[in-house]
Order: sequence, then structure tokens, then C-alpha cells
Amino acid sequence: MSHTVIVFQEDCILMAAGREGKYPAVTEVERFDLQGQGDSFDRWRQALERMTSRQRIEQVRLVLPGNLCVTRILKLPDSRGKQLAEMAEREVQENFRNEITDYSVIRREKKIGVDICAGGAEQGNLENFLRICRETGLHVSGITVPMEGYLKLMQCLEDFHERTAIYLFFEAGSMMSILCQKGQYLYSSRTRLFSEAGTLDFGTEIVRSISGIIQFYAGRRQEEPITEVCYAGCPDEDFEASVEGIRNLNLDVSPMVIDRRISLSGQEKATDWISCIGALIRSTRKEKQIDLSSAGGKSEEKGERTWKLVRHLAMPGVIALIGVVLTVGIGLVNYVVSGKNQSKQEWIESIKREGTYQKAQELEERLKKLENGIASVKLSDQNLSSYPEFSGGVLRRIEGVGGSQIGLQITDFDAETGLLLFDANSLAVIDVSNYILRLQETGLFHTVDYTGYIFEDGWYTLSLSCTMEGRVYKGGAQ
Repeated sequence: MSHTVIVFQEDCILMAAGREGKYPAVTEVERFDLQGQGDSFDRWRQALERMTSRQRIEQVRLVLPGNLCVTRILKLPDSRGKQLAEMAEREVQENFRNEITDYSVIRREKKIGVDICAGGAEQGNLENFLRICRETGLHVSGITVPMEGYLKLMQCLEDFHERTAIYLFFEAGSMMSILCQKGQYLYSSRTRLFSEAGTLDFGTEIVRSISGIIQFYAGRRQEEPITEVCYAGCPDEDFEASVEGIRNLNLDVSPMVIDRRISLSGQEKATDWISCIGALIRSTRKEKQIDLSSAGGKSEEKGERTWKLVRHLAMPGVIALIGVVLTVGIGLVNYVVSGKNQSKQEWIESIKREGTYQKAQELEERLKKLENGIASVKLSDQNLSSYPEFSGGVLRRIEGVGGSQIGLQITDFDAETGLLLFDANSLAVIDVSNYILRLQETGLFHTVDYTGYIFEDGWYTLSLSCTMEGRVYKGGAQ
């Protein structure tokens, strides 16, 4: 059976049709560029109209644009069935705010646990996507996020489970960077690319993002070094601007090679249709996939069904209740008591399971905070002892920029050039532009640049490279 996937991007929509499977067979692909200016949903609707006017399409699976969805990769204890579903839903709810959410399992390993890809989007945006599809005669069978497809596709790459590499996926002015160590996801970041593709500045932005990931990975003291960078969705001639810089980081670089068992019609390159192919990958029919359209309708449908049932049974229920009370009152009391006891027993068992898991999560979180606190104190001591010319007064002024919400981790300082490298760490999202502006306002630095911004293990890390003013560091900061 043929399936159709529509991928929404900032400047176009991509359509692909073909057979689902572990190695999809794509029989048709086409790109429809957005025209004019104005509201994105109106422009997407116009592109859908052009698409449906050329061919008959009824049922589609949507892939949201990266800027209108959020993704988290979460690790859970090894479990299956209802227990996994309950834990996954709890973790997803705690990691998202007001978004409609759903998840899929991307990796399962005994004694290590389960990795899930959780995706979410605002309900208003989901309703708009469903609206423009309805207006163009399309029935939506599911809605997912790009990350789910990327992670599925990476499982099909050669040597994916034997190497530690950074995988780059380009999409309409942005780049998704994913770091994996021998098949295990570590972290990812989405970078907005402001420079024109193929220019020197474009290459610099890519290298800067990769450098930030390397610095973060080095801080984890992993034994396996990052050896390679693979990219997809960017023409080779444009990506060439970054190749020399990447190789200067002692990394090999190559275009992503898609498994030959994934077939594509005509002369099309598979790497130009990554998001479409990823949405068609499915190992088994029972495999759980992200479906935000279904997740968004569950609570609404449940509430509607409950209300209809109450209205339907209200009057007959009252009459029946009177008859039962008059005739079998004692039997009813016994039945209710028995039912309550059974419910309490089930509740107690549920609390035991959930309580054990919750306590483990709380202890792990406390331990993580304690370890971070100890590491922060040790790091401060190391900072003051390792750089005698870098005074505590200057360090306190830099720490004061972020206040108590942002911790400081100095990674390098060159007294001869005044180059200071440090990471700003926070449990909350860091306002990058405001933080950099406040650093500049201290008067300590001649230049302030950031080399990376990533999220991992609940921490946001902003990596900065700053050149100190000569009067500050020359002969020792005062």
C-alpha cells in the first residue's frame, strides 16, 4: 500500500509517496516552493492547492517544520507495555509546557534502559495545519516531528553502531546537529544559519557549531573521541566552505551515504529527501510512532464521550437507582464496598510501582545536583589556582552577570593574548543576546563571541570565547 508524506519547511513543502517499511521504496517526490509573502499557513495552503490540483491525494502523514515543534530525547528504565507508556507520558508532561505531545521508542537495551523521542507542538499550530489540509481535501493520518525521522534514518547508516560522529541535517536556513556514540544518542542542537549558503561566513557558522559540541563532549571525559562529521541536505559545493575548518578540528568529513536498500525513483538523491524518507521508515506495523494529531484529540474526545454518556443515562439512571435501592439495597451496598476495596487495592499496587520509580528519579536528580555543586566548588578552586594572573575580582564580576541562575566554568585562559574560554551553565533557557550584551557592558572584554549553545541532561550550556581588554589582564587583573 502506498503512503504519502508531506514535509512542511519554511520556504517550501516536500511531497513523497511510496511504500513504508524498514527500507522504504519511494516512487514519487516533488517540491512546491512557497510564493509571495505573508502568513506562513496561507502560503502553505496555496502550495497544497497547487499539489492537489496536479494529482489525487487523499490520506497524508505530516512532518512539521523544525521551528514550530519541540523535541526531547528522554531515557527511561527498561520497561514495556502499559508501564512504559505510563512512565513515558509522565516524563513527557514534565519536560514540555503547553504543547500537545507524543513519543516513539528509538532505542531499547536491557540493563541500560529505553530512549524515547518525544515531540510536541502548540495546539493552535496543530489546528492550523489540520485546517489547511482539510480545506485542500486532504485527510491527515498522522503528524510527526523531523527528529523522529532523522533518528530512524541514522539507524540504517553504515558503521553507525561502531563510530562516534556528529550528524548534520540541513533544512531551510537551519541545521540540526546530532551527536551519537556507537549508536547511542548523546545530545543535539538546532542552529539557525544566517549567512548565505556557500559563503565563508556560512562555513564559519557550521564549524562554530561543531566546535561547541566538541567542547561539550570533551567536558564529559569520554574515552571514545569524535572522529567524523556526516552531512545531508546541503549541496557539496555549499558545504565545501566548512570542510577545511572541520578538518582542522581533526575530524573526517563526508556526505551521508544512505543505505542502498532504500530506493528512490529517477535520478533524485536520497539525501535531498531525508525528512520524507525518515517519515516512511517503519520496522513493524505495531511500532509506536509519534502522532500529534491523535494525541491532541484524545483528551477532547474523552471529555465529549463522557458528557454524552452522562446526558444519555441521566434520567434512566435516576429511575433505575430508585428501583435498585427499594429492592436490592443491601446487595448494592455490598457490591459498592467490594468495588471500592478492589479499586483501593489496584491503586495501592499502582502507587507502589510509581512510587519506586518516582523515588529513583528524585534520588537521581538530587545526586546530579549534589555532583554539580561539588564540581562547581572544585572548579572555582581550580580556576583561581590555575590562573594566578586572573584575579578573583574579575571572576566575581563575570559571575555577577548571570547571577545565581547561571554557573561559570572556565575552560581555558591565555595570559599572552587575553583569550578567555568559558561555559555558562543553567537549568533554565539562557537569553543569549542579553547575556552577551551584559558581558560587554562590564568593560572587561574587547570582543565577546559564543561558540556553541546546547542542551543536555537538563542543563543549558552556552560556550563563549572572549578577548579581554589589555588593561584588565596585562600584568594580572585587578
